[in-house]
Amino acid sequence: MSPKASLATTHSAIRAFWEEEGARYDHKDAHGIFSESEHRLWTTVLGEITPPSRVLDIATGTGFVALLLAELGHQVTGLDASQAMLANARTKATERGLSITFVEGVTEQLPFPDAGFDAVTARHFIWTLVEPAKAFAEWRRVLTPGGTLVADCSLDAQVAAHHYADDVAAALPFSGVGDPAPVVDALRAAGFGAVDVEILGGDEQRRRAVLRARA
Repeated sequence: MSPKASLATTHSAIRAFWEEEGARYDHKDAHGIFSESEHRLWTTVLGEITPPSRVLDIATGTGFVALLLAELGHQVTGLDASQAMLANARTKATERGLSITFVEGVTEQLPFPDAGFDAVTARHFIWTLVEPAKAFAEWRRVLTPGGTLVADCSLDAQVAAHHYADDVAAALPFSGVGDPAPVVDALRAAGFGAVDVEILGGDEQRRRAVLRARA
């Protein structure tokens, strides 16, 4: 078994990977950007957030969820550690005439005040969290009391291996979970209430859990 990379090395490697990936992310089918079923799924899931809400989209990437949220009438802030991803997201928002605030930052130390958002969203991200306890505590901190978290979690045991070197993949607590229970437990430990779980996808590589929780 490969040894785990240090926290600093892991953070650096992940950031570098997505910085390089930013230019071609939207052209990879696995990311679901061109999938009508993925669009319908997230339109339905995000439709459960009452508009207009202040919503923080964590790891916004090239803006897939942030754009949908804005189209649904929300006041949206998208956060990502990759400048390349954010550049693409800003371009898309401008082309569609949508007003979205995009901020560079990391999820373990969010640059926002307490209780500043009514909802937090995170798509295709929990699997690559380096320090999930810190991240979940930050998500809880920036939510208003009773605020909503909507996120998904990959249940593909090989998802990290498809993206990172072995030592980096080994350092990610939720990169190989086949059951969302550890993620649910971590969210509860961070102060979230009851967590609803919906399992989607028959294909092992596309299988995931959609999580809904209240602050």
